[in-house]
Amino acid sequence: MKMKFALLSASCLVALSVVQSHASNIALVNGDFSANQGQGKVFLWNATGAPTGSIPGWTPSGSGGAINYDLGGLYVGNSGVDGAPDNSNYGGAAHLWLDSYDSSVFQTTSYSAQSGDQYTLSLNISGEWAPDGKHDSLVSLYYVSGLSKVVFASQTFTGPNAWGWTPQTLTGAAPEAALGDLIGVEIQNVTPESGLASNNDDSYTSFGNVTLGVVPEPASILLVSLGGLALVAFRRRA
Repeated sequence: MKMKFALLSASCLVALSVVQSHASNIALVNGDFSANQGQGKVFLWNATGAPTGSIPGWTPSGSGGAINYDLGGLYVGNSGVDGAPDNSNYGGAAHLWLDSYDSSVFQTTSYSAQSGDQYTLSLNISGEWAPDGKHDSLVSLYYVSGLSKVVFASQTFTGPNAWGWTPQTLTGAAPEAALGDLIGVEIQNVTPESGLASNNDDSYTSFGNVTLGVVPEPASILLVSLGGLALVAFRRRA
């Protein structure tokens, strides 16, 4: 009996390792925003709403401001929150900065959805400035159908004026309608405008280190199958 239990446990562990080996990252271009490192500010809009710069891999939507920052001591905040030993808010690391004037960016990956895919989107979020100290960030996963982005998972993360990273995670499963379509990521600053009659009526939120992972459904099927085969083998020996 002990031997059977040991063999069953070993089979499950092997199956689990196979499942874990199937978990992989989906490539995002410039997910950590380091492509603009050292460039200071890159503004993606001007007075007429036309783009004046670029952040590789990401497309701005709406008229809001998307800024890729390399603070490098421009502001004095929490020292070295990303592990760097300087006095800038983010250790001099480049990151995305969105204001609340309908500001968002998105990226469509080269990965096509498969049946039963389970996705995990991870990123860092930091509230820079909001008049009431409250920041709302909407993070979404979508698939591309024709010329449209169809959102299948989204979550709003709320945080204070922090000037330091808070890790957040969004999970979602690919719907059957998405099979064969490209998967994408969208990040939005959806903090409501305060209505103040000044330049301080909008808010600014930072984002960094965006990653997207997937676990295909065949991995979990393999886990169940291996466990079932092990049970069948034990019953035959019994």
